[in-house]
Amino acid sequence: MSNGIWILGDQLWEKQAALARFQEHKTETPVIFIESLDYVRQRRYHAQKLVLVWSAMRHFAEELRTEGWPVNYCVTDVFQDPLLAWIEEHQITQLWIMTPTDLPFQKLIENLVLPCKIELIANNHFLWSKEDFEAWATNKKRLLLEDFYREGRKRFQILMDGQKPIGGQWNFDKDNRRQWFSLIKGRKDYWAKD
Repeated sequence: MSNGIWILGDQLWEKQAALARFQEHKTETPVIFIESLDYVRQRRYHAQKLVLVWSAMRHFAEELRTEGWPVNYCVTDVFQDPLLAWIEEHQITQLWIMTPTDLPFQKLIENLVLPCKIELIANNHFLWSKEDFEAWATNKKRLLLEDFYREGRKRFQILMDGQKPIGGQWNFDKDNRRQWFSLIKGRKDYWAKD
């Protein structure tokens, strides 16, 4: 069985799930990056964001090469053609992809017709997995970000003193809702001329 990894443009981290799975076998596990114009034509991107994403992909591909991963970097119109050629070249039987956060892109991947098995591995870019969130949300009478935020702070002990927030206050939302003028109204130094 020959494994390969396809890394997407928002998964550029050496500890991402697919890379982490094969870290010990990196020299025998081929990796592919694909810049596809076709996908960009289907979903609108800001040109500067696209340049940033593709630049980051190219830099990360080079980092992986330096670390010993066999990397292919393709610039193409469509995903499928270079992906098929790469799968054939490396005789890939299982293609590992960290589950995309973008559901339409996940559907695109699931609908690809490839001569190998596609293995979507759980995305580890977030503190909460989808399953963790669903378990937390089950039987809640209300779903408010405030409640989720507090639960996350407790769960990961972020700015917490046991079960209480450090400083005794969960957030400063009420302070942030004041109008800007009321914040500077009494400050003489703000109104002073230069």
